Amino acid sequence: MKRLSHLVLLGSVLHVNALTLLKEILSVSFKGDKGPLFKNVDFSDDELVVSFRFGDGVSRDSLVLEEPKVWGSDHLLKGLVNSHFTIKPETPHNLVCEIKQRGTPILGGGTIFGNLFPKSRSRILGTAEFTAEDLRTCNAEDTIKTAVRSADGSTLHESFLEIDVLQKHWKDDYVVTSEVDAKLQMEKFFRLTSNSFAGTLKESNNLRAFQLPLPVDAANPSLKMRRPLPELKRFAFPSMDEFDPVPLKVIIQFVVAQKGFKFMDTLTPQANRTSSIYKIRQAVGTSMETPKEGRWVHPTRDAAMKRIYFSSVGMVFTKKMPGFEQGYVADTTFLARYEVRKGRHAYEPFGCKTFFDESGNIINIEDLDGTIYAPGDKYWEWAKLKSRTAAFTGAAFHHLGDIHYCWGNIPATTLRKFLPPSHPVRRAFTPHFYKTHHTCRRAENSLFDPQGLLFRGASFDYESGIKQIFIDKIGGFKFTRYADEIKEREVENCKFHVGANDGMDLYNILGEYVSDFIDEIYPTQSALEADADMKIAHDFLVDELSMDKETEYTLDAVKTMWGEILFRVTGYHNSVGAVAAYALDPSIADIRMQPKETCNLVASEEGALGLALISAITQVPCPTLGECWKQVLENPESMAYAKLRAKLNNLENVIDERNSVRDANVDFHPKFCAISISS
Repeated sequence: MKRLSHLVLLGSVLHVNALTLLKEILSVSFKGDKGPLFKNVDFSDDELVVSFRFGDGVSRDSLVLEEPKVWGSDHLLKGLVNSHFTIKPETPHNLVCEIKQRGTPILGGGTIFGNLFPKSRSRILGTAEFTAEDLRTCNAEDTIKTAVRSADGSTLHESFLEIDVLQKHWKDDYVVTSEVDAKLQMEKFFRLTSNSFAGTLKESNNLRAFQLPLPVDAANPSLKMRRPLPELKRFAFPSMDEFDPVPLKVIIQFVVAQKGFKFMDTLTPQANRTSSIYKIRQAVGTSMETPKEGRWVHPTRDAAMKRIYFSSVGMVFTKKMPGFEQGYVADTTFLARYEVRKGRHAYEPFGCKTFFDESGNIINIEDLDGTIYAPGDKYWEWAKLKSRTAAFTGAAFHHLGDIHYCWGNIPATTLRKFLPPSHPVRRAFTPHFYKTHHTCRRAENSLFDPQGLLFRGASFDYESGIKQIFIDKIGGFKFTRYADEIKEREVENCKFHVGANDGMDLYNILGEYVSDFIDEIYPTQSALEADADMKIAHDFLVDELSMDKETEYTLDAVKTMWGEILFRVTGYHNSVGAVAAYALDPSIADIRMQPKETCNLVASEEGALGLALISAITQVPCPTLGECWKQVLENPESMAYAKLRAKLNNLENVIDERNSVRDANVDFHPKFCAISISS
C-alpha cells in the first residue's frame, strides 16, 4: 500500500512559487419571479439546491436555498456554496447550473439518522449558464447573474440566478491534486457526524435582541447542576438553559455516535484543498456563516501572520519584546506541556514563538527545540502552519475553558440562583447570558468525553492533554481586568493591535454603562447594602471567580465586577471566538499536525472536519450589541441605557473608519458583536 502521508508533498519538501488563478463561488441566489419555476414545489416538504458543473465534470451542490436572513434583501432564495474552480485561459469553460428539487430525508434532517434515509425523489426545475467570458472578466470580488431557463429550455426573462465570486491566487503547492488510495476512507464517526451535524444546529432557537424575553425561572440556590469533570468539584453548570434547553435527541445522537464508533485515529489525506473547503461547507451548513470580518483571500501568506496575531484570535498571545528589543513576540509554547497521542501516527507537539518587527511584519518562528525558520527557508510554510495552529488551539481552549465555562457560566448561574426574575439587575444583565447554558450543555459531550469530538479531531492525548488543559484552565481561573492584561503585554500603544484599540473602546463603554446603571438602581451605598439578594450573589461571585477575598460589597466593587463580566461575554468573547475563517479552510490550521518531514499543508479529512465541527458548535447566530434590547429593562427609558446606545452607535462609525485603512476586523463592532456568550 502506498504511504499516503507522502502522497501530497504540498510544499513540505518542495518549494514552489508559481501561482494558480482560482475563482470561488461563495453563494448563489435566485432573484425575480419564482412563480413559473416553483409553482409545483411544496416548500414544507421539499428542498431546493443549485448544482454546479465546470470543465472537469465534477458536480457540486449548494446548500439548501432559503429565504435570506438579512432584512430587506431582494434575493428570494439564497444558499452558501464555497466551491472553487481553476481558470485556465487555454481551456475556457462555461459554468453550468441546475436548479433541483429534492425531498427532505424520511427521518428529518435534524437527527443523526436523517441523512441515512434520504428521499430518492429529485428533479431538475431549471438551468442557467455563466459563460467563460463572464467568469474570466469578473472582478476580484464580484457578483454576476444570468437568466434562468425552465426545464423545457425556455428562458424566464424575469428570473435570474446570481453568484458571488471571489478571485484568489494560490501557490501551486496548495492547489495540487493528489491521488488518494481508495482503500482509505474517513473514520465512520466523522462520516456520520458530518452528514448530520448541520441539522442538529437548526434545532436551536435564534432570536433578535428586541425579541429577547424576560427572565422566567424563580431564584433557586439548589439549581440542578452538571459536573463533567469530577476532579474539579467546583466546576458545574445548570442542566437546563432558562430559555432554550438542548433537545434530548441532539444529546442522544452525539452520545450514540461517540459510544457506537470506536476511535481509530485514522488520517485520511485530502485530494486537494478546494474539495476540502467544499466538504467542510457541506458539513457545517449555514450554522457557520461567511466570516463576519469578510473573506480571508490569502490566509497562508506571510502578510496574514500579522492579521492573525494583531487582528484575530492570536491577539491574546502577542506582547512587546522585553527590554530594549524592538518588535513583538507571540508565545504559545505553554501548549507543549500537554502531550499529543503516541502510537499509530507521529504527531507534532503544539506551540512555538512567532516574532514580528515593530510594524507587525513577521520575522521568523522559533520551534520548541530552538530551530529558527525564516521566510524562504525550506520548511517556512510548515512553520507558519504550526504557528497558526498554535494560535487557533491556544485561543480555542481559552475560549471554551475561560470564557464559556467561567466568565459566562458562573455569572449566568449566579443570576439564576440568587436573584428573582423581577430583580432589575437580573433583568438588565440576563440578555448578556442568553443561551449560555444551552451552549455549555450542547458542547459537554463533544469537549469532555474521552471519545468526544474534540479528542477525535485533535491530536492531544486525552488524560495528559485535553482533560489536563481544561483542569488547568477552569481550575486555575482567576478574575483579571482586561485593561491590566493589555498593559502587562505592553501593547496599549500599538496602533495596529485591534484589542488595544477597538477592544479598549468597547471595554470602557460597557464599564461606563454598568457604572451608570448601578447608580440608577442603587443611588447610595446604603441602598446597595439593603439588597440582601444582591449581597449573596456578590459574595458567591467573589468566591467562584477567584477574586481577592477582601473584595467588599461596595458600589465600586459591584461596578468593577459586572463591567468586566459584560465585556468578557460580549466583545472579548467575540474576538477570541471568531474562528470561522480557520474552520472553513483546512490550510490555515491543522489540529492533527505532523512533523515537517511528513506533514501536508492541507489538514487531513479528520483534522479538518474536527476543527470545523468543534468551531461550529460555538458559531450559532445570536443577537448583537447593535440591536435594541430595552424591553427587558425594568425602566426601558433608562438614561444609562440611552447613553450606551449612543456610544455604541458612535463606536460603529469609528471602527468602520479604521477598517477602511486596515484588514477589516469587526470583533468589537457593535453591529456584529454578540450580545451574549450564547455561541
